[in-house]
Amino acid sequence: MKQTILVTGFEPFGGEESNPSMLIANALDGECHEDFIIRSAILPVERFRAVETAVQLINSHRPRIVIALGVAVGRTDITPEKVAINFDDYRIADNGGNQPIGEPIVTKGPAAYFSTLPINRMCQAMQDTGMPSSVSFSAGTFVCNHLMYGILNHIARNQHDIRAGFIHVPQAKEFAGNDTPSAPLEQMIKAVRSAILVSRSSATDVRKISGQSH
Repeated sequence: MKQTILVTGFEPFGGEESNPSMLIANALDGECHEDFIIRSAILPVERFRAVETAVQLINSHRPRIVIALGVAVGRTDITPEKVAINFDDYRIADNGGNQPIGEPIVTKGPAAYFSTLPINRMCQAMQDTGMPSSVSFSAGTFVCNHLMYGILNHIARNQHDIRAGFIHVPQAKEFAGNDTPSAPLEQMIKAVRSAILVSRSSATDVRKISGQSH
């Protein structure tokens, strides 16, 4: 029986008509590989509902790996996130009208959770497809960070044998303005697919990405 890798994207927000994380997740949904299948879902850009929906999906699909995707407008690379912090501070309201300022995600929860994905290997795999990729050490303080923290908190509290993390992608070239950093959607789909393949085959990470210092 094939194991499941759960991939999530986000619905549009902030007045945008589309969200590349949603398009990438939808494009990968149902792909079958040697010993696993990708199941994708689109999450609401809402402070609590995003995590609640992700937890329901984890309980339903019982995945071996969870990879959440989100857009980081202004970035040029695809950036796996190293850490999520227990802190909500929203520059704009989410799609549910929530705009917390300096509030914890989980009261008395750990200050941070680290990705359990082999993110250096994933970056290298995406670079090998021709897509710029680098590790990010800040997932921000909006719903993306909230979701990453919430998923890892759920896994830790329930002692699930699941590896999980978050990847930010640039805006898609097909929907970006002339001055907005972006990447072609098909190129990003190919790169994220390669990252997923590496996440499944490599439980341990390398210390350094070629061409990137730490």
